[in-house]
Amino acid sequence: MPLAGSGKPRPRAIVFDLDRALIDPRPAWRYAVEEAVVSVTGRPVRADALVEEYHTRPFRHALQVLLPDPALADRCEQLCGEMYARSAMKRLLVHEGAGMALDALRGELIDLAAISRLPHAIAIKQAQSTGIDRFLAILAATPEGEVWDPAARVSACLRFLECDSAESAFISPGAGDRDRVAETGAHIFSCAWSPGAEVAGSSAIASPRDILPYLQRWWAGVR
Repeated sequence: MPLAGSGKPRPRAIVFDLDRALIDPRPAWRYAVEEAVVSVTGRPVRADALVEEYHTRPFRHALQVLLPDPALADRCEQLCGEMYARSAMKRLLVHEGAGMALDALRGELIDLAAISRLPHAIAIKQAQSTGIDRFLAILAATPEGEVWDPAARVSACLRFLECDSAESAFISPGAGDRDRVAETGAHIFSCAWSPGAEVAGSSAIASPRDILPYLQRWWAGVR
């Protein structure tokens, strides 16, 4: 049970980009790519040089770099997805300090939610395998067959929480996602701790431990 809040100004709800603001998928992504390629081609490869640029993009983009044969890339792409949804899960990491930060936010009686660009079955497995699920009131993943729409996912979270967008915060490393969610009226923040974070022109939070004090200052009008 969370402790009583301090009474300081704060948002009623915070929605996180699960896939990038809370979870570091890079080790799992690399494992899936390397294992898929060796399974299909019989030869080992190292994908570490591609991780930073490609881990947020479709597997095929990296496979086209590693495999000149389109047919092999097709076979590996399907296998990458299967491996990422199963054996690679145990290689997912939680960003340092994220668990303690989420616990502190709950202690201030702030509702926590997350959105994911992945299908619900995979997103919930990621949250459960990393222990993030215990902090979240709702996880809004991408419905099967639909394209990624961060504004729609955040709106779904806020409806469930019965929270007005003006009383909420959205935290994500992606500038495009933040711009879309800003249209809902939520307060927008970038997470500078996430690899490849696009922080230019936004309110950047340096690390997970800074989330609570940063948002308390923001809601108090200290900017």
